Amino acid sequence: MDIKELKDVAVELMDALKAHGLGEVELELDDVKIKIKSAPPAPVVPVAAAPVAAAPAAAAAAGETASAAPAAEEQPEGTPVKSPLVGTFYSSPAPDAPPFVLVGQKVKEGDTLFIIEAMKTMNEIKAPCDGTVVRILAQPGDMVEYNQTVVIIE
Repeated sequence: MDIKELKDVAVELMDALKAHGLGEVELELDDVKIKIKSAPPAPVVPVAAAPVAAAPAAAAAAGETASAAPAAEEQPEGTPVKSPLVGTFYSSPAPDAPPFVLVGQKVKEGDTLFIIEAMKTMNEIKAPCDGTVVRILAQPGDMVEYNQTVVIIE
């Protein structure tokens, strides 16, 4: 079997994989073995619109009150815990382990809240104060930016 025939067979196998929703296809001939695996689709994560700081000032200038701003854009009162670096957010020490904290859970200063993975290094992020976790603003596997609020403690 020459290289052109191998390419043609590989393309046909990829088409069959996609058409039938298969996870893996394997073909073994006398001297050739072809194995094709499909990657799982990337999860679609809805992105919330970032609040615009100039909107309340513009509304006040137009004679409207600041309370006319949508309440959904506001973060709850409390102490924001921000990511100290860019990386991947993880809520638990391992995929099959329970999360470090849940919404409504009381935490003490120094308790581990979550992990940020950056450059294959796991960085435990600790609670800066005692309180109750009122919001967790990231999902496991989410990319977080430097100084992005991830957890809010009240």
